[in-house]
Amino acid sequence: MVSEFAYPITGGVSEHVHFLSRELVALGHEVSVVTARLPGRRRETRAVDREALARDGYRTVRVGHSLPVVANKSVGRFSIGVRVKPLVDYALRDADVVHAQGLAAPMLPLWALRTSRAPVTVGTYHTYFTGDGALAYRVFYLYVQNALRRLDRTIAVSEPCVESIAPLFPGVFEVIPNGVDTDLFRPLREDEPRPAGPPRILFCGRLEPRNALGTLLDAGARLAAGGRDFVLDVVGDGPLRLHYQRSAERLGVADRVVWHGTLREARARLYREAAIFAAPCTLASFGVILLEAMASGTPVVCADNVGFREVLRDGAPGRFTRPDDPADLASGLAEVLDDAALRAEWGERGRRVVVERYAWPIIARRVQAVYEEVLAEKRAAGA
Repeated sequence: MVSEFAYPITGGVSEHVHFLSRELVALGHEVSVVTARLPGRRRETRAVDREALARDGYRTVRVGHSLPVVANKSVGRFSIGVRVKPLVDYALRDADVVHAQGLAAPMLPLWALRTSRAPVTVGTYHTYFTGDGALAYRVFYLYVQNALRRLDRTIAVSEPCVESIAPLFPGVFEVIPNGVDTDLFRPLREDEPRPAGPPRILFCGRLEPRNALGTLLDAGARLAAGGRDFVLDVVGDGPLRLHYQRSAERLGVADRVVWHGTLREARARLYREAAIFAAPCTLASFGVILLEAMASGTPVVCADNVGFREVLRDGAPGRFTRPDDPADLASGLAEVLDDAALRAEWGERGRRVVVERYAWPIIARRVQAVYEEVLAEKRAAGA
């Protein structure tokens, strides 16, 4: 498993890499995650890698140094260092399967494709591209195309991923969505009361423009002005944290906001204690955070974008609001806050949908089936 994104970096791709690796180990595979070192986070990284091996069964191999880069209204990463490509080659020397995660990333996943000699080489796209992301691909078209030609099979986590990448790199894509840990993310038990005090609204995401926390803070000010009491739990960190803290003060809701910073497993408790999960994100390829909320029995109010529509469909409950529209978001939040029966019904139905469609053991078996199909095709062809 090769990715620019892995723990202790948080986010959708890191979650995907971790849980898929863990489930493949449970299915009997030996899994190594090849990723980069994080400058200034050596002790934290070592602790995370030891935990992954001892508890989850997969090994982590780190090559080069990962640096952040702003792209696609978010923060991406790329790896630099002396002899990184040969080190990737060495790390993959005995692999039966090479799975490059996050093909939008410019370094490690593409180097893995170019060096892989494994019987099975697979890649997964996680990103929905807009103008700047597509432009980067056009600039490096030949290099990327030469690497992608080495794929035996291409996976995308959603149809929007396919729609954005296919015009640049046509091919056959298999859509296998992200999964969710339905044991970690679960509803409150009968012996677990909700916290005392006002209802809690949860936001979870990196503090960057496309996740639009500012829209939620503005909506919160409107709820407060309408006489509603609430607490806003903010899970995540990023370059705009100070900006958003100042916005909360300016809007008069600073005393209602709890800034939790980056959390991994500890955020599961906040999901199940929340009355509503609010996701004002304007750009997404999928909606892992929506799955986590639904698995926790927590109703969802979110911005209408192509990725979230991949999740809230075919019976999955939730309330869409117009992107970048705090008045509409406030209206949606108020509607759900005021209807306890609706919250309970959405919570039960959402949990059922996630367990049936998105539990990680289900997703991992689908990915494993891709590996097995490639092997069977090559055996049949005498490769």
